[in-house]
Amino acid sequence: MINTDEKKLPILIFWVAAFVLLFWGLGQKALWGSEDRWAEVVREMLLTGDYFHPKINGVEYFDKPLLSYWFIIIVQAITGRLNELSIRLPSAIAGLLVLWGTLRIGRQLWSEEVGRTAGWLLLTSYALLFWARIAEADMLNLAAIILAVSWYWQRREQPVFLTYLVFYLICFTGAHTKGLAAVIVPVLALLPDLLRESRWKTHLNRGNFLALLVGGILYIIPFIIANSTNNGYQSSGLYLVFHENILRYFQAFDHKEPFYVYFIHVPTLLLPWAPLFFGALCSGRELLATGDKKTRWLVETIIVIFVFFSLSGSRRNYYILPIIPFCALYISVFLQRSKNKKLKRFFLLLQIGLLAVISIFELLTPALWGIVQNKIGFIPPSSMATFTPVAGLAALAVWFVPKPKAYAISSFLGVSHKVILPVFSAVILMGSFFCWQHIELDAYRTGKPFALELKAVIDKAKISPDHIAFYGKHTKDIVFYLNQPQPIPMLTTPDEARDFIASRAGVKLIIARRDCMEELVPLLPPADREKPILEQKVYPWEKKRSFSTLVAWEIKSDS
Repeated sequence: MINTDEKKLPILIFWVAAFVLLFWGLGQKALWGSEDRWAEVVREMLLTGDYFHPKINGVEYFDKPLLSYWFIIIVQAITGRLNELSIRLPSAIAGLLVLWGTLRIGRQLWSEEVGRTAGWLLLTSYALLFWARIAEADMLNLAAIILAVSWYWQRREQPVFLTYLVFYLICFTGAHTKGLAAVIVPVLALLPDLLRESRWKTHLNRGNFLALLVGGILYIIPFIIANSTNNGYQSSGLYLVFHENILRYFQAFDHKEPFYVYFIHVPTLLLPWAPLFFGALCSGRELLATGDKKTRWLVETIIVIFVFFSLSGSRRNYYILPIIPFCALYISVFLQRSKNKKLKRFFLLLQIGLLAVISIFELLTPALWGIVQNKIGFIPPSSMATFTPVAGLAALAVWFVPKPKAYAISSFLGVSHKVILPVFSAVILMGSFFCWQHIELDAYRTGKPFALELKAVIDKAKISPDHIAFYGKHTKDIVFYLNQPQPIPMLTTPDEARDFIASRAGVKLIIARRDCMEELVPLLPPADREKPILEQKVYPWEKKRSFSTLVAWEIKSDS
């Protein structure tokens, strides 16, 4: 008889690994990408006490629903700080929920092994580790989708009000983090099962419609509150739901990538597991021939989700994120259920080859750094130069684990023995990149140091907030780090700059991109033109983007 603690230990190991990979060093990197939107919206909500009318530097910004901001506010209330860690924690927690939902679906429909194998594959995928470690709404949206699908399979044979209510509450909660995809994708994912044997007829009942009505009302309430308390706020959350979800889908106004782009994005998001995914695709006919209705549902769901996002006029790599957990499950089913040993062996060799190439590349980096330095002038941080080969060596060492021991480990962890060593290798490679190398490289990002140094100048000189201005356009992360008690004025024309300079006596600051200097410098008083008070550092390998870095001019001349 198996001891209960022994049965719990493998899943405990999985969750410890998940916690480390998702949370290690989570707050150490400066804001980047679109994170500054969430950071600055939340900062201004806390500053003004207005949680229904998002703004960035005082300008209306209702492009995203409110709940993703509110989650950050809850975390901030618990931690007592609004910083990179508190801003990213909701995404990391959502990543854990995505893993939990994926494991649960695998266990519900196939077996413990399928669920756990899919969990390890998903945990070590680029898609999960990248998007769960940044402060955006995509992982929250994905968590709602996976939890809704998991709930359906748990309660599939119980078509009662509670089943429907929880399902719609999960979906509409997700819709309040990013958009209507959290409602549409779960329905599309379940459509193949609902259509089979006319199962949909079972759900044409009063409880379903009542639950949908309750969920819809709860979804609409925040928008009604926002509209009824606008106080001059012009943006409508409901209109932006239409604009960003429906209009963007049918009449794309941006992100117009080619129709075939998801054939590239899906394997990329699945890295390093793309070879096994291609193997699973090649085994599709065989897996469907088994007559397993659950596997057929999974294949059809992947196809439906892929087609849905491909038909949209607006396409980006993270839009297709909802397909990734289903792909991880499909790879796991392929590993457990396919009888084609030659096919599995071939793609497993490709998989091992890819991981080995990455490991060898890391092992050889000491020989490559010199070439990179000569080409672009990049010198890696000393710790990265020292320990990257160690990570490569550790990832390679995995392949020397004796087969009997590898089988014993896979049996203990409840993971397919075919991928136990590749999983260990991927944990080392992906973990070292996201939890360490990626963080080390942040030392060369200069936006936050520039902002903090500028804030120190402002505080030391006690420069009034209305004596600080951006010229040309503002940078959201700089606004966040400057942390001023009111919006920083935007000067968009030379006349506005002249008026600002002449408006009042005292020390003033103008922050501008380097590509605006030719236009701005002649407007400054002659005594202040010689040199900016502060310039954002530019490294040799950044020459192409040097035009977008910032300078700050101090104006001491009286008006």
